[in-house]
Amino acid sequence: MEGSSSQNGSSSCNTIPEIHDSVFSYKTISHENFFNNSILLKLKENGFTTPDEKAEELIKRLTNIKYLYALKLLFENLQNEFSPQILRDTLVALADPTPFDFYAKQSVTRLELHLRTWVTVLERMCFSPIILSKELRDKVYNSLSKFAEIHRKTTQVFEIGVDNNFKSNFNQFNQQNNNQDDQIITKKRNYNIDFLLIHLRDTLHSLRDDETLFQEIIRRVKKLLKTALNITPGILTTITGTNLPSDCSILSMLNQVRESLSFKYPVASYYVDWRIMLIIQHNLFTWSEGTEMIISKKFCELVLMEYLWSFLEREWIDVTNKSILDSQTKFDEVSNKVTKALKNTGYFMNDLAGNEPIALPHTLWFGILDLAQNLIQKSTRTATHGLCYYLAIESLNKAPSSFIQFKAVEILLHLHNIDSKMFSMIDDDFDQYIKKLKEIKSSDFSEKFQNLLLFIKEKYVEDLKILSENIGKEKKGKGKGKSINQNSYLKREQISNSNVIDIIADEMTCPVSSEPEDQLCILKCQHTLSLNNLKLLKQKICPKCREKIEENDIRYLPQSSIFKNLYTKFSESGHIMIPPIKLENSDQIYDSDDSDNSEADLILAKKKKSINSIIKLNSNISLSSILPKFSKKQHPTYQNIIKEVNEKHYEKAESLCKEFLIFFSKSYSLRCIIGYIYRCLKNYEQAHFYLKEAINLKPKQPIAYLICGEIFFWQCNYKEAINNLQKSIDYKAKINNLYIILGNSFLFSEDYYIACVCYNFALKNNSDNYLCFKNNACSYEKRHMYSEALNMLDKLLNINKDNSLILCYYGEILCNMKQYSKAISYFTKANIIDPENTHNLNKRAIGYYILQDYNKVLLDLDKVIQLDPLNNLAYYLKCLIYYTKKDIDNAIMVFEKCKELLDLNDIKAKTLLFHLEYLLNKNNSTELNNILTKINQISNIKDSELLLFVRCKVYVELKMYHEAMLDLNLLYDKNDIYYLYISYISYIYLLREYTDFWLYLNVNNNNDLSELGIVNGFSKHMYEISQVYFISNLVNLNSELYQLQENDINSLSEKIISSKKKELQMNLPMLYLNCHYYIIWKINVKEILNKDCFIKFIIKGFNSKRYKDSELVHYEHVLKYEEVLRLEGCGWIEYQLPKNVNEYYVQTSIEISGSINMQMDYVRYGHNEEEITYIPNICIGDLLPNFYKIYPNVPKTFKDKYFSRKEMENLLELKDIINHL
Repeated sequence: MEGSSSQNGSSSCNTIPEIHDSVFSYKTISHENFFNNSILLKLKENGFTTPDEKAEELIKRLTNIKYLYALKLLFENLQNEFSPQILRDTLVALADPTPFDFYAKQSVTRLELHLRTWVTVLERMCFSPIILSKELRDKVYNSLSKFAEIHRKTTQVFEIGVDNNFKSNFNQFNQQNNNQDDQIITKKRNYNIDFLLIHLRDTLHSLRDDETLFQEIIRRVKKLLKTALNITPGILTTITGTNLPSDCSILSMLNQVRESLSFKYPVASYYVDWRIMLIIQHNLFTWSEGTEMIISKKFCELVLMEYLWSFLEREWIDVTNKSILDSQTKFDEVSNKVTKALKNTGYFMNDLAGNEPIALPHTLWFGILDLAQNLIQKSTRTATHGLCYYLAIESLNKAPSSFIQFKAVEILLHLHNIDSKMFSMIDDDFDQYIKKLKEIKSSDFSEKFQNLLLFIKEKYVEDLKILSENIGKEKKGKGKGKSINQNSYLKREQISNSNVIDIIADEMTCPVSSEPEDQLCILKCQHTLSLNNLKLLKQKICPKCREKIEENDIRYLPQSSIFKNLYTKFSESGHIMIPPIKLENSDQIYDSDDSDNSEADLILAKKKKSINSIIKLNSNISLSSILPKFSKKQHPTYQNIIKEVNEKHYEKAESLCKEFLIFFSKSYSLRCIIGYIYRCLKNYEQAHFYLKEAINLKPKQPIAYLICGEIFFWQCNYKEAINNLQKSIDYKAKINNLYIILGNSFLFSEDYYIACVCYNFALKNNSDNYLCFKNNACSYEKRHMYSEALNMLDKLLNINKDNSLILCYYGEILCNMKQYSKAISYFTKANIIDPENTHNLNKRAIGYYILQDYNKVLLDLDKVIQLDPLNNLAYYLKCLIYYTKKDIDNAIMVFEKCKELLDLNDIKAKTLLFHLEYLLNKNNSTELNNILTKINQISNIKDSELLLFVRCKVYVELKMYHEAMLDLNLLYDKNDIYYLYISYISYIYLLREYTDFWLYLNVNNNNDLSELGIVNGFSKHMYEISQVYFISNLVNLNSELYQLQENDINSLSEKIISSKKKELQMNLPMLYLNCHYYIIWKINVKEILNKDCFIKFIIKGFNSKRYKDSELVHYEHVLKYEEVLRLEGCGWIEYQLPKNVNEYYVQTSIEISGSINMQMDYVRYGHNEEEITYIPNICIGDLLPNFYKIYPNVPKTFKDKYFSRKEMENLLELKDIINHL
């Protein structure tokens, strides 16, 4: 119940979206890292040392999910003590529904986290010496109806879709009849919120202001629990010869507690047991986490798991002999009643006086599973995770309604995310469950479950996104808080490839009997002994370490419920002795792959299990000595097949393999080999045929999936390639180049982030893989992570410094980083090695053009034309050079040649031609109209941004402003995605000179923005439409800044503010954000003259235009010398602050201290992929913006060389396959 769910998901319904537990999935942060939360650490650094002080600060910012999460962590730590006043203030703050007055993508997760924090605080109050007044309790209680309404509306929004709600029909959505809403919100309901609301209602109801019975209940449960576990000595008097009391079982203890409970007002039927369980959990955690360490954490978890199993065992009795989802109809009826009751607090308060509050069916069951999920998040022990797995899968298979389905699936996804190898069976569990639903119920039930599974996975992703932002996940060099490594996964004990049941059995095994036992004792030395064997000891000495056993130091560990429910699995896995099965003709057994008799395989498996105990007793006996194998791999025909494949005689190998399959008709390995042979023959259809047969024979073996995935890659079916390669990883394939093949599949499917992850993982095992370096560089470059791309290329050049393609590619990336002089040096090195590479010469010519070295541009272009007289790009650039030099006659002559060479069936070629024609006829309206006519004849013009831009420019020149505005809007729509926004700004730059156009765009805009310093149409348009605020606007508000203003053609407004090596502090006005974004500064750190310097960014925000300074949310982000040094010399960049702003009215400020020569152009609101985004040089003469889109880079131009098929085919070799069959 305590932990906000944080699972991983994807759009797939029946496959868990994870590739490898140490590579791709978001990971659950370890429990000890929870208490290294960056917010809590920052509070401590700022002088807030006591829990009270921290809580007091955090409740001021509950609308910020980062602070809300920190507050939850603070109260979850049982070592923190809080004053009654702070407990009261926190409870009141959390009972305020006011901040939930809008609906967004994070609303569901935020609401769940808010309620979980509320529950955590209320639980702390239950165990504290504080009594709420009736007025306070009623006030908090009455707020539940508002939260219930928030839950209903939020669920409805997500059922319809957030995007659909924020359109013209949003008012209609707000006015819909509540009864209609109840019918809609069925598919995407977060049942965690329903459960939390019911828990809050019933707990508040049970807290009386006129009695102290609640504390008495806590005292009684604690006393009984101590006795039951022998924490208060007495139960284990068996050492002295007395029999163990019969009433010490968990159920007996619970009955005693239950009989002692009575509440002044009726409570829901589930709540008595639920409250007992919470008290038990609280005591166990307190005893194991406190300074005294009364019990170990291992003992705490084992005891808690037994109680969870005991409670659920009773719940399962009620659904025995009933089919799955038997109570779904009843649940839906009661659910509607509960929803209506929670929405009407007044009705409910009146009803509470005499009647039992209504609760969802199986609320206790759901709650116990929630406690199990909380334990998973706290625990690092695989045995605990395993017990929770069986608890969840049993619950899923017995689930009477979607209510329990939801919670069981949430746990299973969470376990799979923690360790996808250990819990790889969960994929199959879901498939089997879906199949069972189809057989027992109908396809309708199956489809509903798959929809539920999909929703939980999507919810899981959102939970993890927020979790990853809230647990100190700050980028290196940013902020003051300590960052938690992205790969700081749940630290768990090192385990072998054992099954889950084996690990659980080992925990419960007595060293004397060598079998799991239902009643165990934990000795002071932490060794385990069964209660029965403890009685039989003649000398009270530990059989393992020989330490003397003292009665008072023994802890009783009941495991009866777990033992009973897992007994069959213990037997089947050979942990409990079973009679051996006689197997005739055992000396003729082949290995399992050779056997055609599945029944014999089963007998053999049973035989192996039955003799496990013999092997355990005698380490000199091996399984192979009892069951000898004779493998087909020793057969001469098999050896010949391998020989022929290695010698690339694939047709002969194919013939031999087909003949051999006649004798081994059910051989998995032979089908994999013949599939590989057909892959080498490029007969992919036959390859898939045999590999599919292999998968049907052994669906959990990895090799067939691996070969299938590699074949799908060559068929350019990257989705299926990824799917099959992922399955091979899930089934524990250990092929060296597997992650490179997978990375290639992601690279060619344009999922560059995951491609990088794959390549980096592969490089851990093979740190000098040339192909991996090369493809990883391309992935980084596609992600605009240029420094990382250059790092990969450096490694390639260390291997071969004379690779001209890599040198050219290096220069291209440097151009993207605006380091043109350095780029030219690499183009020159490449030219020395390969002087006839026209691509490299053209690239160097563009670099010279940007540096305005026009003579060198012409020299390079003349060389290109000499080498390739039909190179249309060279003629285009040459025409551009002559135009820039105002040599119009030569420009027109070259234009005619360019017109001959360009393929006018290609829209990009047409764009180049129209662009040149436009430049040469800028002042000729007749020709401009002719150009416009020709452009408008193109049917698919909207598919080309650059052609749209050329038409827009023509419209502006002709003063056809309305048509120009329509084209500009189209360009905005095509780039209204965070990582494309820089492209849109580059278009704006080339239109900024047209003052009349910007006046036209604002002709009907009467908004007076002079209080923001915005006094012209261009600045107004950029602020209102593009959320860009020019720093030069501040000069209109503060004339003293005029002396710091400079002209800069690379600035969007052509005016910038420069610090000029002085101390500077600037406060921007309060600006309005129409949605929640990051703050992005466009800056140019030109020079640092003193190490004693820093740049401080300050954000203040509020959700209303009216505010008091004390109400503003305040955030600071400081770049110290080392961080500033990274930015020096980068030219103009966009620097994104790590804070996601959640307020609508925001004031940003900047403070520059020390000798820093820094320029500032604008502040905007948006979201870039990276912290630092290099701004392309927009002052590059008359080159079209984003010219690289027309003229591709090395990997695309030389695709066959850069992505060598021969190199990639060699990634999968026969030896890798046969070594793993």
